[in-house]
Amino acid sequence: MSEPKHKIIFHIDMDAFFASCEEAINPSLRAKPLVVGGTRQDTRSIVACPNYLAREKGVRTAMPLTRAMVLVPDGNFIRSTKGLYSDYSKRVKALMGKYTPLIQPVSIDEAYLDVTGVLHLHENDHLKLADKIKNEIKNTLDITCSIGIATNKICAKIGSKMNKPNGITVVPFLKEKEFLSELTIDKIPGVGKASQEKLRRYGIFKIGDLLKFDRTFYDKEIGMHTSFLLNVANGIGSDRVSEGVEDRKSLSKENTFFKDTLDINFLSSELYYLMERCCQKLRAINIKSRTITVKVKYFDFKVNQRSFTGTKYSNLESDFYEDSLKLLDKMMESKKEIRLIGIKFSELIKDDNSMQENIFNDTDKNENLMNKIDKIRKKYDYGIVKFGRTFKLK
Repeated sequence: MSEPKHKIIFHIDMDAFFASCEEAINPSLRAKPLVVGGTRQDTRSIVACPNYLAREKGVRTAMPLTRAMVLVPDGNFIRSTKGLYSDYSKRVKALMGKYTPLIQPVSIDEAYLDVTGVLHLHENDHLKLADKIKNEIKNTLDITCSIGIATNKICAKIGSKMNKPNGITVVPFLKEKEFLSELTIDKIPGVGKASQEKLRRYGIFKIGDLLKFDRTFYDKEIGMHTSFLLNVANGIGSDRVSEGVEDRKSLSKENTFFKDTLDINFLSSELYYLMERCCQKLRAINIKSRTITVKVKYFDFKVNQRSFTGTKYSNLESDFYEDSLKLLDKMMESKKEIRLIGIKFSELIKDDNSMQENIFNDTDKNENLMNKIDKIRKKYDYGIVKFGRTFKLK
């Protein structure tokens, strides 16, 4: 093959990662459907990751564990092994690093690789290089991955999902638009079920159908994803792989309760605790946000979530808590007991240390205080410092 005239991007997506790691350290688990997320006694848990035998029976991530038990009554049900997945993630990244220095993690089990500059070491053959990486991961760690190959990141990501598990998909170079046009819209990363249903109401079932309408339509009728959707439909995406930088779009945490509840004091306390953990992480990676989403799952497993976008970017709990309580209050109007609460920060930007002044608040003082508290918690234990809001009232 000749030297490429455009970038060549790999998207490497580990196959059923949590389950595969568990199977790697205990191969006997491969004989039956495996559900990682809890034992048969953890009836209030949800599925964290099913293996492919379990997926064939209909088990899906985030499904209630009790439903998974019905679908695979003879399956193995185990809790997550602490530290195992992050350890394997680091080992996978180390193997990738043998082939290219341009690696951009997306999550614990995904990464983009820019291999344009190293293809000459592999006969300028991107398929041969993908095979080498895939086989070394399998032979070294006993887990598999799938690889999408394209000229940009979004097309590579779509490709990596198409031949799972243990597959390689090439999105034809310079013919991305034609290739994607016949794929259904559920193949577009980041477009959830609600958005898909809205698109289908307008006759948009395939990616190519997105080009039936112009930008004005998406701004007015869909109200989201405008540029992203049209770029995907045209096979356009970024080819910039930022070395060592995680391509994080949001940061979230959630907690499932031992007992369903409508106790506002308890829920408010849990909400603040989750916010503390998220904001601590945002500060640790020097990121700020201005959109917060509160999610609840009711006793009947119906999910509701609401978002609020503020006027400034922040990573301080005090800038989000009151708005999050208003969102929670709205979702409690149904009077349905709640089994899970979660929080998500999105619209993230790198903190450049510029100050957005607020005459009613000493931002600099608050940031210094929280940074000092973060250091104390890191040195000793997270629970060493607690705010009144996180104490459970009886």
